[in-house]
Amino acid sequence: MTVSRSKRFVFVDTNQNLSKKQAFIFASIISSGCLSGAFLIALYIEYLHNPVFHGFVQSRGIFL
Repeated sequence: MTVSRSKRFVFVDTNQNLSKKQAFIFASIISSGCLSGAFLIALYIEYLHNPVFHGFVQSRGIFL
């Protein structure tokens, strides 16, 4: 059982068969998804605010 620092939430591990390798794989999948999302958001913001990049992307046939 893990208690958070704020002591408001208590997380109970009901699946004690989860290995460190599996936890690492799950964490890697979640973090790569978050990084991909952040990259796409940054790319979209650059697309909106940079007319040169906007023209380059549209010249390649990609319309965001």
